[in-house]
Amino acid sequence: MKTVIILACAILMATASEELWDQFKIKHGKTYTTEEEHSLRYKIFTQNLADIEEHNKQYEQGLVSWYKAVNQFSDMTPEEFKATLTLTEFNQTGKAPLHVVNKVNIPDSIDWRQYGVVTGVKNQGNCGSCWSFSATGTLEGIYARQRGQLISFSEQNLIDCATESSGYSCMGCNGGVIQSALDYVRDHGITTEDRYSYQGNQGSCNVGDIYLRTSGYTGIGYKDENALKDAVGSVGPVSVAVNADPLQSYGGGVLNVQCSDSINHGVLAVGYGQQDGLNYWLVKNSWGDGWGESGYYKMAIGSNMCGIANQACYPNL
Repeated sequence: MKTVIILACAILMATASEELWDQFKIKHGKTYTTEEEHSLRYKIFTQNLADIEEHNKQYEQGLVSWYKAVNQFSDMTPEEFKATLTLTEFNQTGKAPLHVVNKVNIPDSIDWRQYGVVTGVKNQGNCGSCWSFSATGTLEGIYARQRGQLISFSEQNLIDCATESSGYSCMGCNGGVIQSALDYVRDHGITTEDRYSYQGNQGSCNVGDIYLRTSGYTGIGYKDENALKDAVGSVGPVSVAVNADPLQSYGGGVLNVQCSDSINHGVLAVGYGQQDGLNYWLVKNSWGDGWGESGYYKMAIGSNMCGIANQACYPNL
């Protein structure tokens, strides 16, 4: 009898997995060229699904502070997911002035979305262009704070133009450096999203009217979370680079993990706060609003988790 029950449960679980697999493929537009590839991706999906379910049992028991979910990366192995993370590390020592902590007290918590200075969540797609979204994010936020108008700036402008052949350390969909992108905006300016729309691949540089040119950028002291918090609290959304390895199946809650500080992904710190006794960074990603908490994630403050304060900066207008 016990064997029959176990067999029945296994059949139910397999059926549920197949239904979720079909829903996943439809939702994320997944197609595979061969039956072998389809079978491989299904196997990886079921392995990831089992991991998600096991982790979420711990979340329900209060043993962990964040939960996992199926998303567009659920048919990838961890190694394949990491290969999509293409931000280049950058030593900003001596390259730019560093943020000076203000003597005025910053708020205990801040969410710059509530002040109308953060554009909607964007989606980089299959292009390794996180660095450009991080750069435009801080440009948008600081411009809105100082000029009173929220403008969506063009990632495609940076992908096509801030290239190695033009003297900048960015390689389009193959990765880049946020600071180098901001150097390009200082030297050449940037146009708006509606004038130079996102294509998700690298093309020829073809800029029309320039909307904004900056005077450079300000860096945050290496691994200095206090300076980063002061900058976010007093200046506005700050470009940050992180190690995104733990984010493949992030669904929500406060990420609180052991994580390498070897950075590989550019994102945007748009605030900070506290949830369930944990202080957290509020971070805007560029993987669409169906990922994480409507395109955002929270990450614990206090240990420079995933290197969030290793390579942070914001533009000078």
